[in-house]
Amino acid sequence: MFDYGEVIQPFPDAVSDLQEILQQRGTTPAAGALPVHPRLAPAFPSGLRPGVVYSLVGSVSIALALLAGPSQHGAWCGVVGLPDLGVEAAAAWGVDLDRLVLVPAPEPPQWVSTVAALAEVAGVVVAASPGRLSGGEVQRLTARLRTRRTSLVVIGPWERPAATVRATTVGWDGLAQGHGALTRQHVRLDITERHQQRSCCLTIPETP
Repeated sequence: MFDYGEVIQPFPDAVSDLQEILQQRGTTPAAGALPVHPRLAPAFPSGLRPGVVYSLVGSVSIALALLAGPSQHGAWCGVVGLPDLGVEAAAAWGVDLDRLVLVPAPEPPQWVSTVAALAEVAGVVVAASPGRLSGGEVQRLTARLRTRRTSLVVIGPWERPAATVRATTVGWDGLAQGHGALTRQHVRLDITERHQQRSCCLTIPETP
Protein backbone atom coordinates (compact mmCIF):
# COMPACT_ATOMS: atom_id res chain seq x y z
CA MET A 1 0.00 0.00 0.00
CA PHE A 2 1.36 3.40 -0.96
CA ASP A 3 1.24 6.37 1.41
CA TYR A 4 -0.86 8.27 -1.11
CA GLY A 5 -3.19 5.61 -2.45
CA GLU A 6 -2.51 2.98 -5.07
CA VAL A 7 -0.70 4.62 -7.99
CA ILE A 8 -0.94 2.83 -11.34
CA GLN A 9 1.75 3.98 -13.73
CA PRO A 10 1.05 4.44 -17.49
CA PHE A 11 2.52 1.38 -19.18
CA PRO A 12 1.06 -1.22 -21.59
CA ASP A 13 -0.11 -3.62 -18.84
CA ALA A 14 -1.58 -0.89 -16.64
CA VAL A 15 -5.20 -2.02 -17.03
CA SER A 16 -4.44 -5.67 -16.26
CA ASP A 17 -2.41 -4.60 -13.22
CA LEU A 18 -5.29 -2.40 -12.09
CA GLN A 19 -7.74 -5.27 -12.46
CA GLU A 20 -5.47 -7.52 -10.40
CA ILE A 21 -5.23 -4.95 -7.59
CA LEU A 22 -8.98 -4.47 -7.53
CA GLN A 23 -9.61 -8.23 -7.52
CA GLN A 24 -7.35 -8.50 -4.48
CA ARG A 25 -9.42 -5.88 -2.70
CA GLY A 26 -12.57 -7.97 -3.07
CA THR A 27 -14.98 -5.12 -2.41
CA THR A 28 -17.91 -3.59 -4.25
CA PRO A 29 -19.56 -0.16 -4.27
CA ALA A 30 -22.30 0.51 -1.78
CA ALA A 31 -25.86 0.57 -3.09
CA GLY A 32 -28.02 3.66 -3.04
CA ALA A 33 -27.21 7.31 -3.51
CA LEU A 34 -23.69 8.34 -2.57
CA PRO A 35 -23.36 10.92 0.20
CA VAL A 36 -21.63 14.23 -0.47
CA HIS A 37 -19.38 16.42 1.64
CA PRO A 38 -21.46 18.69 3.93
CA ARG A 39 -20.29 21.77 2.02
CA LEU A 40 -21.82 20.34 -1.15
CA ALA A 41 -25.13 19.31 0.42
CA PRO A 42 -26.96 22.45 -0.84
CA ALA A 43 -25.86 21.63 -4.39
CA PHE A 44 -26.58 17.89 -4.18
CA PRO A 45 -29.40 17.56 -1.62
CA SER A 46 -30.06 13.93 -2.58
CA GLY A 47 -26.40 12.95 -2.89
CA LEU A 48 -24.74 11.64 -6.03
CA ARG A 49 -26.88 9.45 -8.24
CA PRO A 50 -25.29 6.01 -8.66
CA GLY A 51 -24.47 4.67 -12.09
CA VAL A 52 -24.51 7.98 -13.98
CA VAL A 53 -22.03 10.47 -15.45
CA TYR A 54 -21.61 14.03 -14.22
CA SER A 55 -19.81 16.60 -16.35
CA LEU A 56 -17.87 19.06 -14.20
CA VAL A 57 -16.45 22.26 -15.66
CA GLY A 58 -14.33 24.81 -13.87
CA SER A 59 -12.93 23.33 -10.65
CA VAL A 60 -10.77 20.36 -9.68
CA SER A 61 -11.35 21.34 -6.04
CA ILE A 62 -15.05 20.56 -6.44
CA ALA A 63 -14.08 17.19 -7.91
CA LEU A 64 -12.05 16.42 -4.78
CA ALA A 65 -15.00 17.47 -2.65
CA LEU A 66 -17.21 15.04 -4.58
CA LEU A 67 -14.77 12.24 -3.74
CA ALA A 68 -14.75 13.15 -0.06
CA GLY A 69 -18.33 12.27 0.86
CA PRO A 70 -18.32 8.69 -0.47
CA SER A 71 -14.76 8.17 0.80
CA GLN A 72 -15.67 9.22 4.32
CA HIS A 73 -18.45 6.61 4.25
CA GLY A 74 -16.08 3.79 3.29
CA ALA A 75 -16.30 3.77 -0.51
CA TRP A 76 -13.28 3.18 -2.71
CA CYS A 77 -12.58 6.08 -5.09
CA GLY A 78 -10.56 6.44 -8.28
CA VAL A 79 -8.89 9.29 -10.17
CA VAL A 80 -7.92 8.95 -13.83
CA GLY A 81 -5.86 11.26 -16.02
CA LEU A 82 -4.94 13.94 -13.46
CA PRO A 83 -1.16 13.60 -13.00
CA ASP A 84 -0.92 16.93 -11.16
CA LEU A 85 -3.59 16.07 -8.61
CA GLY A 86 -2.59 17.20 -5.13
CA VAL A 87 -3.10 14.23 -2.85
CA GLU A 88 -2.56 16.51 0.14
CA ALA A 89 -5.53 18.57 -1.03
CA ALA A 90 -7.58 15.39 -1.39
CA ALA A 91 -6.66 14.37 2.16
CA ALA A 92 -7.55 17.85 3.42
CA TRP A 93 -11.06 17.40 2.05
CA GLY A 94 -11.27 14.11 3.96
CA VAL A 95 -10.56 11.60 1.19
CA ASP A 96 -9.22 8.33 2.64
CA LEU A 97 -5.95 7.88 0.75
CA ASP A 98 -5.79 4.19 1.67
CA ARG A 99 -8.92 3.66 -0.42
CA LEU A 100 -7.95 5.89 -3.34
CA VAL A 101 -6.62 4.49 -6.64
CA LEU A 102 -4.72 6.90 -8.89
CA VAL A 103 -4.12 6.30 -12.60
CA PRO A 104 -2.18 9.48 -13.47
CA ALA A 105 -1.82 9.21 -17.25
CA PRO A 106 -3.42 6.25 -19.03
CA GLU A 107 -2.81 5.91 -22.75
CA PRO A 108 -5.80 7.38 -24.64
CA PRO A 109 -6.92 3.97 -26.01
CA GLN A 110 -6.97 2.65 -22.43
CA TRP A 111 -9.11 5.41 -20.93
CA VAL A 112 -12.43 3.57 -21.23
CA SER A 113 -11.05 0.21 -20.04
CA THR A 114 -9.30 1.92 -17.10
CA VAL A 115 -12.48 3.66 -15.94
CA ALA A 116 -14.46 0.46 -16.49
CA ALA A 117 -11.97 -1.50 -14.35
CA LEU A 118 -12.24 1.05 -11.57
CA ALA A 119 -16.03 0.86 -11.77
CA GLU A 120 -15.75 -2.74 -10.57
CA VAL A 121 -14.85 -1.54 -7.10
CA ALA A 122 -15.07 2.25 -6.77
CA GLY A 123 -18.18 4.08 -5.65
CA VAL A 124 -17.10 7.20 -7.53
CA VAL A 125 -14.46 7.87 -10.18
CA VAL A 126 -13.15 11.31 -11.16
CA ALA A 127 -11.55 11.43 -14.60
CA ALA A 128 -10.19 14.06 -16.94
CA SER A 129 -12.15 14.19 -20.18
CA PRO A 130 -10.67 11.81 -22.76
CA GLY A 131 -11.87 13.91 -25.68
CA ARG A 132 -14.07 12.32 -28.30
CA LEU A 133 -15.16 8.71 -27.82
CA SER A 134 -17.11 6.53 -30.21
CA GLY A 135 -20.79 5.97 -29.57
CA GLY A 136 -20.09 2.31 -28.84
CA GLU A 137 -17.45 3.16 -26.23
CA VAL A 138 -19.80 5.56 -24.47
CA GLN A 139 -22.63 3.01 -24.46
CA ARG A 140 -20.44 0.20 -23.11
CA LEU A 141 -18.99 2.38 -20.37
CA THR A 142 -22.35 3.81 -19.27
CA ALA A 143 -23.75 0.26 -19.17
CA ARG A 144 -20.88 -0.80 -16.89
CA LEU A 145 -21.38 2.20 -14.63
CA ARG A 146 -25.10 1.50 -14.40
CA THR A 147 -24.53 -2.18 -13.61
CA ARG A 148 -21.92 -1.45 -10.93
CA ARG A 149 -23.79 1.64 -9.67
CA THR A 150 -20.63 3.72 -9.89
CA SER A 151 -20.80 7.50 -10.30
CA LEU A 152 -18.38 9.01 -12.84
CA VAL A 153 -17.39 12.67 -12.64
CA VAL A 154 -15.77 13.75 -15.90
CA ILE A 155 -13.80 16.98 -15.70
CA GLY A 156 -14.71 18.49 -19.03
CA PRO A 157 -17.36 17.77 -21.65
CA TRP A 158 -19.33 14.53 -21.92
CA GLU A 159 -22.00 13.44 -24.37
CA ARG A 160 -25.41 13.66 -22.70
CA PRO A 161 -24.37 13.56 -19.02
CA ALA A 162 -26.93 12.95 -16.30
CA ALA A 163 -26.02 16.39 -14.96
CA THR A 164 -23.70 19.24 -15.85
CA VAL A 165 -21.97 21.11 -13.03
CA ARG A 166 -20.34 24.46 -13.80
CA ALA A 167 -18.15 25.99 -11.13
CA THR A 168 -17.38 29.71 -11.36
CA THR A 169 -15.10 31.55 -8.96
CA VAL A 170 -16.83 34.78 -7.99
CA GLY A 171 -14.29 36.09 -5.51
CA TRP A 172 -11.52 35.49 -3.02
CA ASP A 173 -10.89 36.56 0.56
CA GLY A 174 -7.50 37.26 2.06
CA LEU A 175 -5.97 39.85 -0.26
CA ALA A 176 -5.77 43.38 1.08
CA GLN A 177 -4.36 46.24 -0.97
CA GLY A 178 -2.57 43.87 -3.29
CA HIS A 179 -0.88 41.65 -0.70
CA GLY A 180 -1.67 38.88 1.75
CA ALA A 181 -2.61 35.20 1.52
CA LEU A 182 -5.69 33.78 -0.16
CA THR A 183 -7.82 32.24 2.56
CA ARG A 184 -11.28 31.59 1.10
CA GLN A 185 -12.67 31.05 -2.38
CA HIS A 186 -16.26 31.94 -3.24
CA VAL A 187 -17.68 29.60 -5.89
CA ARG A 188 -21.04 29.51 -7.62
CA LEU A 189 -22.27 26.12 -8.82
CA ASP A 190 -24.78 26.00 -11.66
CA ILE A 191 -26.22 22.52 -12.05
CA THR A 192 -28.38 21.31 -14.92
CA GLU A 193 -30.05 17.98 -14.19
CA ARG A 194 -33.14 16.38 -15.68
CA HIS A 195 -33.90 19.55 -17.65
CA GLN A 196 -33.97 21.59 -14.45
CA GLN A 197 -31.44 24.12 -13.22
CA ARG A 198 -30.36 25.06 -9.74
CA SER A 199 -27.59 27.26 -8.40
CA CYS A 200 -25.88 27.72 -5.07
CA CYS A 201 -22.87 29.57 -3.72
CA LEU A 202 -20.14 27.95 -1.64
CA THR A 203 -17.26 29.33 0.37
CA ILE A 204 -14.21 27.08 0.26
CA PRO A 205 -11.34 27.66 2.68
CA GLU A 206 -7.89 27.48 1.08
CA THR A 207 -7.20 24.55 3.42
CA PRO A 208 -10.54 22.75 3.86
